[in-house]
Amino acid sequence: MQRALWPASLRASGNLGCLPMAVRKRSALAARRAAAGYTQESFAAAMCLDRTTVGRWELGKSEPQTWQRPKLTEVLGVTPGQLDEILRQTQEQAERSAGSATDDPVGKLAPRPSAPTEATGVRLDIGAPQISDWAAVYATPPADLQERRLWVTDEEVGVAAGMLAMFRQLDHTHGARSFAPQVRSYIAGELDSLLARPAADERVARHRARVTVGFLELAGYQAVDTGSPAQAQAYYQRALALTTATNDQAYGAYLVAVNLGHLALHCDEPQTALRWASSAHAAAGTATSPATRSAITAVVARANARLGRESEATKLILQAEELLGTANPQEEPDWIRYFTPAYLADEVAHCWHDLGRAPAARTQLAEALDGVGRDKVRRLAIDAALLASTWLRTGDLDQACATGLDAVAYAARTGSGRCVERVAGVLAELDAHAGYAPVQDLREYTRAVLPEAHRLALTMARGA
Repeated sequence: MQRALWPASLRASGNLGCLPMAVRKRSALAARRAAAGYTQESFAAAMCLDRTTVGRWELGKSEPQTWQRPKLTEVLGVTPGQLDEILRQTQEQAERSAGSATDDPVGKLAPRPSAPTEATGVRLDIGAPQISDWAAVYATPPADLQERRLWVTDEEVGVAAGMLAMFRQLDHTHGARSFAPQVRSYIAGELDSLLARPAADERVARHRARVTVGFLELAGYQAVDTGSPAQAQAYYQRALALTTATNDQAYGAYLVAVNLGHLALHCDEPQTALRWASSAHAAAGTATSPATRSAITAVVARANARLGRESEATKLILQAEELLGTANPQEEPDWIRYFTPAYLADEVAHCWHDLGRAPAARTQLAEALDGVGRDKVRRLAIDAALLASTWLRTGDLDQACATGLDAVAYAARTGSGRCVERVAGVLAELDAHAGYAPVQDLREYTRAVLPEAHRLALTMARGA
């Protein structure tokens, strides 16, 4: 395994045993981390954690979760038994020293070391039959890449990460139509320029890859939102290829299940969604974080529900809820921290809706709408439309129309094609009750503030 090394001056002197006394006072975990050549910052990057989490471990204030330990043994270069002993010693030292912190002189003196590139667990095979038509081989960087000297720095990647956060928030609030062109332009311009240059070190390279995958994931999601599933496929498969190239097993499994699986469901291909999500579920194993496994399991449940397999879907829903209940948001990868109980409730609601269990779906939608956040306008519109549909299925036209008004109001604030489709679907379902006054009010309100949905509903009703 490739591992970061000590500074050249220390290696040349052979004086690794004569470091400042502060090193000898570190906890057993901090000492092992330093012996492996990592500062807290580079070690946190290698483990895909916040630096504060590493600090809590080294002070004995918390311990690594079970699912984190396989990767931890690899990064530290120890066996599971040795890791258990290191953690035990760290806890004893913390109790004796009352948790006092120690400066990291090696981290101040040493250049940022490279992070390890190996990943634990079974690797996703993007050439497997389940996903072979999604995964493609993308061009590799030019052979003379390392001869260039305009290194990509952590600060540059940080700017890109900030832009990604901004674009994500704009997308949540306004939908894809207003900002998708800017996202595509940023990928083709600034981001591709960063990818064409060599990274300052392996840690920066991995950070850049994560940010790039985030942009590609967002662009794919926006393509779905604007009615371009083939374009979404292209962005997702490029992101998947990048996670495979960087051995990011967890993010790759997430992409296969959550992004590609949801895309298959959107295209009314539940069997395909089930194959992909099940493949990711098997590959993720127990070395992937609880929230990631919960999100993947929820998509497998969605596919089973769409296929009418209630018993299997119910079992998977319970598994997803149990997994998310064990998740610690601070120790989850940043790209899955959005997956809160409210987002899981949304997934479960769709399961119950597809299985024809409207009251159960309404219970989950109440939690989703209450917890997703007022700034997630597209999600609010989609869930409100689904809630209206559940009321219609149980024959409560007044509640269906009242909730439909909420869905229209949310959807009118976005440029989301999916919101338009969901609202139009509710209006088309109500067409059989066109003479009922609340239905007429809803249709007139939609005509005024969301005419695109009104026109689509008329088309859908004629084709029913």
